[in-house]
Amino acid sequence: MKGLLRYLRRMNVLLFTAFFFFSLVFILLISSAHRFHWDSLFSTYQRSLLDGNAYRLMDDMRQAEIRASAPEEEEIAWVKRRANLYGILIQYTSLDGRTIWIDTIRDFDEAYLEEANEYPYIIDGRTVGTLKAANLAARNKLNPTMIEYQEQLEFRSKILYASIIVIAFLLSFWIARVLSRHLKLLEEQTNQIRMGRRELRISSKGPEEVRMLAVTLDEMVKELKKQEDWRQHLMEDLTHELRTPLTSMLTQIEAIQDGVYEADEQRMQEIFEELERLSRLINDLERLSEAESARFSIHIEKTDMVRLARKVHENFRTLASSQGIQLTFESTNVPCFCEVDRDKIVRVVSNVLSNAIKYNQPGGTVKLRIECEPEHTDIICEDTGIGIGEEDLPYIFNRLYRADKSRSRFNSGVGLGLSIVKALVDAHNGTVWAESELGVGSAFTVRIPAKYVNAESESGHPS
Repeated sequence: MKGLLRYLRRMNVLLFTAFFFFSLVFILLISSAHRFHWDSLFSTYQRSLLDGNAYRLMDDMRQAEIRASAPEEEEIAWVKRRANLYGILIQYTSLDGRTIWIDTIRDFDEAYLEEANEYPYIIDGRTVGTLKAANLAARNKLNPTMIEYQEQLEFRSKILYASIIVIAFLLSFWIARVLSRHLKLLEEQTNQIRMGRRELRISSKGPEEVRMLAVTLDEMVKELKKQEDWRQHLMEDLTHELRTPLTSMLTQIEAIQDGVYEADEQRMQEIFEELERLSRLINDLERLSEAESARFSIHIEKTDMVRLARKVHENFRTLASSQGIQLTFESTNVPCFCEVDRDKIVRVVSNVLSNAIKYNQPGGTVKLRIECEPEHTDIICEDTGIGIGEEDLPYIFNRLYRADKSRSRFNSGVGLGLSIVKALVDAHNGTVWAESELGVGSAFTVRIPAKYVNAESESGHPS
């Protein structure tokens, strides 16, 4: 049963059903219009036939010199025979309608009559009576000509409807197959990608919507491939960062135990440095976890962003000077207030400045500036460092992402600083982005809204 339901939900089946159903409705409308048209033509034909028979009968009556006076029995019988010959019923009356001389209509109920009309009976230019003529409906079923006509009409209608239904069936099947062919191909390709063929490119063919879907899926596959490569490199980097200090410590401790090295101050200092390096890595991972959960432990207060940024700048002047880097600060001359968690924004500015200094070279410059707007404040950090490649720029805020491997010579970390920055900025409903040119430098912009809005409270959930 489930298999049948799945089959009925397939796009080609739905398209075929829709097209065929539309065709049947269209055929029904056409057949109704066709039937109405032929019935109208048949009624018109009967009226014209009745008119012709009535006029021919009156011509015969004039030739037989049947006057306005009461006809004799032989004349009445003759008129009735002529009327039967023409296949009509008649009623011949005086001009005022009070006297009925000949009447074959009264033998039948009006329900059995159709197309009854009255005609003036004129002799020598003077109207002397009235002839009422009518067709008997039952005679249409007895008239061989009428029967043959109706049978041919019914037969041709059946052939026409059957042909239209067959054509509609075939056309609906063809249209459904053509339109669903590209979707089916798309399904097959996505299944192959799901099975691990990440290098497969999705072909964009078919209707515009299918093409747009194929392009979107292709971009998603490319992004998924990049993410998988990034995760693989991440595991390699993380394993390397963990293995290096552990291996160094184990080697030295084993050498001390075996008596190869003495447990002097220098050996202990080297082991301590490796432990400190491992501790920094673990602390960075903890900070990232804390930053990503900052939305649930954020303490908002109105803060002067200029004063905050200036204090962070002062704290980094010694570090920048020791590495031969010129650190400057630019801001407005008036306070610029935002509703923020002071400690977390200090960490944001510190991480951005630290990053700019680490990836710079002696003689380079780092500029920190503040731009205030009524709705937000921008914290901009510009440097003349090594820059970031265009292919790496979209991923620098990912967890543990490190751009070009050559940057590792500037920093022994594994790329957590910018991930923490993004998490903390997101917690303030802000945005952060970077602009960079490889070998020229980078510019990081952190935009913080002036008024903090708790997203959960705004959506009706408790904070």
